[in-house]
Amino acid sequence: MRIFPGFFLSLCVVLSPITTVVHAVTFQYGPHNTITIETLQKEIDFKLLVPTKIPKDWILEIKEGPRTDGKQDYCNLNFLDKNDQYLMMSLNQKKAIFKELDSYQNRRDNTEIVQINNFEGHFEAWVGGRNGANDTPGGYLRWIQKGTYVEMESSRLSKEEMIKIAKSLK
Repeated sequence: MRIFPGFFLSLCVVLSPITTVVHAVTFQYGPHNTITIETLQKEIDFKLLVPTKIPKDWILEIKEGPRTDGKQDYCNLNFLDKNDQYLMMSLNQKKAIFKELDSYQNRRDNTEIVQINNFEGHFEAWVGGRNGANDTPGGYLRWIQKGTYVEMESSRLSKEEMIKIAKSLK
């Protein structure tokens, strides 16, 4: 009899992270949205990448970019907290016109190379903070995936949390 409760508790611990994620199809859209993920994909000429693992209570707000020849040049997927007050993470995307990430940006001294699935990413932590301490989590995470240049930005998530979400983009 003691094995069953222990097994059940172990199973609950293992499965508990699964309940905190949601598949991209079930996003909660913010009250200001005028477009959905499905519609947005039709209005851009690059592969829109969306996370498949994010906290289920985050709210998605899509910011459309300028248009060229009827297509949007870029888009921002902003994920806010459950109260629609704090920006948890922003995913800015556009068509990659170069094959290497270095062509998009100048690498700085605080740039760290990270792996995002089979893609090379550049992580830049925030510099400075309150009272001279670097106490702000997150930063910028940039990479090119399937012809799309992606820039993730957060001042609320850790580098590890950002990379975990980045690896879930499909």
